[in-house]
Amino acid sequence: MGAALSPASHLRTGLTRATREVYRRELVPERMLWWMAADGMRDWFRVLEKRLEPHLASSGTPPTSARTLLSTLARRTFERRWDALRALPSAGIRERALGRLPDRAAEPRAVALLMSALYRLDANRHARKQEWIFDALGGPARGAAEQVRARVLLASLDVRHRWEEVATHLGELLVVLTEDLPAQLPHARKVLGDICFDAGARYAARVKTAFEIPDSPPDPPKVAMEILRMSEYVFRVNPEHWGASDGTSGWLEGTACPWYTRPGWNGAHCGIFGQFQSGIASVFGLRYHLSKTIPKHGGHTCRIDVKPIDTVQLRRSKVSA
Repeated sequence: MGAALSPASHLRTGLTRATREVYRRELVPERMLWWMAADGMRDWFRVLEKRLEPHLASSGTPPTSARTLLSTLARRTFERRWDALRALPSAGIRERALGRLPDRAAEPRAVALLMSALYRLDANRHARKQEWIFDALGGPARGAAEQVRARVLLASLDVRHRWEEVATHLGELLVVLTEDLPAQLPHARKVLGDICFDAGARYAARVKTAFEIPDSPPDPPKVAMEILRMSEYVFRVNPEHWGASDGTSGWLEGTACPWYTRPGWNGAHCGIFGQFQSGIASVFGLRYHLSKTIPKHGGHTCRIDVKPIDTVQLRRSKVSA
């Protein structure tokens, strides 16, 4: 007989199962969803800096620092989001006695103060390492007066709106990247797709370890889509969704993402972000296919399908023959 689990092991296993179930049922409190989205965006900037640096150093026109370029692109992303927030109806922003968000031309520091507060740069030492994201905007809040102003601006959004706003930055940044990065880097969209694929594969591997998911689960599509839904949930992708798995193949359909109506978004962006999902599927030996998108097919839902890689390759071989 195997050794009995210690009380500490029982507790750890119980917490792991409970956490996984909270994700599965999508019961994470909105404040934590805001915090996780902020953590995710800071980490995404870190990954982009690390992965783009060698490409920009060797092929950039002219060669440039990934950190400098990303901060510049972040500035345009944040300014687009500021303008979108100001355009919301009064019910969308808590005006309180503080007034509406000012015009950014009248208060240039306001964009950096609000966005850095949304990214929770003061949360811990690790978060503060990502202050460079705001360099092109003059940096985050400095001194007591700016810190107070940042809190006042942040108070204009309730917790749910903070989560929704930060989650939307993921797609907003991709629009800016695909518009501005090609001038600096050849084949920029392919590079971004490769970065997304690798990020998805690493994410799936980390979740497998954290939740003690076996390498060969009995229903690979079901587990792959469960992990995929964890990231979708945090970034408000497919908030209403449905799907199925037969133990070999599976599909997931839902009500799209919060940024598909943003200016500049198109089907190519769906394909780039789809590579993140493809990376997750690959960890479980599955081939991902983005079978329906709103920009290409219309309607109000998007759909993905996953099938075993060997089956897909065999089918293609028969067609070629």
